[in-house]
Amino acid sequence: MLNKTPTIEIRLLGFSAKEEETFFSVLAVVREKGYRYSCLKKGCLRDPDMFIVNADELKALADLSDIHPGEAQPVLLVGKTDIDLPYPSISRPIRWRKIFDILDELIDKRELLLTTLSAYTSISVHERRHTKRLDLDLSDPSIYKKMREQPKGAGGILVVDKDTQFREYVSTIMDRYGKEVSLASDERGAIMLHANHQHVLTLINTSTPNIDPYHLCDVLKKQSPAFKIYVIFLVDKDFNYDLSRGNRVGCEGFLVKPLSRKILLKTIKKFLQLG
Repeated sequence: MLNKTPTIEIRLLGFSAKEEETFFSVLAVVREKGYRYSCLKKGCLRDPDMFIVNADELKALADLSDIHPGEAQPVLLVGKTDIDLPYPSISRPIRWRKIFDILDELIDKRELLLTTLSAYTSISVHERRHTKRLDLDLSDPSIYKKMREQPKGAGGILVVDKDTQFREYVSTIMDRYGKEVSLASDERGAIMLHANHQHVLTLINTSTPNIDPYHLCDVLKKQSPAFKIYVIFLVDKDFNYDLSRGNRVGCEGFLVKPLSRKILLKTIKKFLQLG
């Protein structure tokens, strides 16, 4: 096995709440040998290192097709499917001791790929169109229509936090891209700033005193019905993200603090579509 990486982050697709709980518990076990694994909670915007997908759920396969991960994000299917997919699979019932061997093997190949590509100063994910994609789309067509019609907000980034440190950190990162970063320390200030600037991206530190992040997200989204804006929560590790409430107010999801520069920049570039 190659030199070990930090904990491997896994995205689960298509499993029941009970199954997810089992995955969280089993994969979090610390072993003397092999990689360490952790499952991302629903709503977390951090890019996973790999996916485990319920092959019995058509919606999960459609979501996987939409994500279309490259070779640097391995996929393991659980169960059987009549669709021919280029991913390894395991049958049910799951043999939990065996699954670690399979995961370790997939991550070994991933690490070798990343090491090889790094040596050639190439990208870490292959050209995604080279692999077959499912001809499935279970999304509401109105969603795509709305996405096409809505222009992005004209402003830059709004940070909602109790102090200036994180705002200054984000501003330093954004200097080379020419994006302004504003700061609001309370809900009223955030609403007023956003009304004037229509920020494309708002980062809400959920530990900011006297702020309900869901309510603030709802107000900001309703304040800009004609623009495409994004709201992300910055949460502590023990924060219990309410996925259904977050979906209702249009929150994009959350990131767990503290944030590395790499994760923060990657997230901002994704939502602001920066080169």
